[in-house]
Amino acid sequence: MTTDVPLSVRTPSPLGEFLRTRRKQLAPEEVGIKRVKGRRRVGLSRTEVAELANISVAYYDLIERGRDLRPSQSVIDGLARALKLDADGRSHLHALASGAPSRRPQPHEELTEELEELLDSLDPNPAYVVGARWDVLGANHTACQLFTDWESKRTKRERNLLWFYCCDPAARSLFVDWEQEAADQLALFREAYARHPDDPSFKRVLDEIFKANPATVEWWERHDTDPTRGRTKRIRLDTGQVIQLRQLVLQVLDEPDIRVISYFADVDGDLDDIEFDA
Repeated sequence: MTTDVPLSVRTPSPLGEFLRTRRKQLAPEEVGIKRVKGRRRVGLSRTEVAELANISVAYYDLIERGRDLRPSQSVIDGLARALKLDADGRSHLHALASGAPSRRPQPHEELTEELEELLDSLDPNPAYVVGARWDVLGANHTACQLFTDWESKRTKRERNLLWFYCCDPAARSLFVDWEQEAADQLALFREAYARHPDDPSFKRVLDEIFKANPATVEWWERHDTDPTRGRTKRIRLDTGQVIQLRQLVLQVLDEPDIRVISYFADVDGDLDDIEFDA
């Protein structure tokens, strides 16, 4: 697979690409279609998806090829059922199909005094604030000690949560299930990107990550929609001890693209027993 041209540029239609990827991932038996002997096709055909969704093959073909269409909610619901999408998949499919214009994030996001006070109040629970493009705007002491000190030890490009998960060697050592965690974060970023499809700054984030870690191109092409949302994270400390942390995400009311992400020990005392630098 070549990665010379960034995937975010090569993909002509996010909706069509998502539909195409998902139908190729489904076996005929999964949707009640008996496999014909000698069939070599991988996944479902366009005809089979159209029939399952109760729409014409010609219309489905137009949708998948990315023509300027706005399928109705009933059509999208039918496609979601045909492709056996879960709740996250259905939500993502509707977001791609709506094509609703999005409010462009502020070019220079900053950590407000109120959010900084909130981060400090959450110590010793690790917490950080991320912006629309997942740039880390601020982190409390415990988060800097447990994850990384984004402000003083990372370049401007590296002060991004998606970069940390997918490209930072520290994340590989920190997360016991690193590859799954990184792929999940990429799936979550896809949802943010879908809300701002015309914003080139999101494409730049992706292109830099694709170049730094070519494996992420394959993860992106899977069109995952975060099947493990809410899963407890397993963290490996420098001592070798493994702790489990539950993640809580808070959305800022007047700035919906800014989020506060905090972690709480799954077992009482896990965070209290960790010795961090002063």
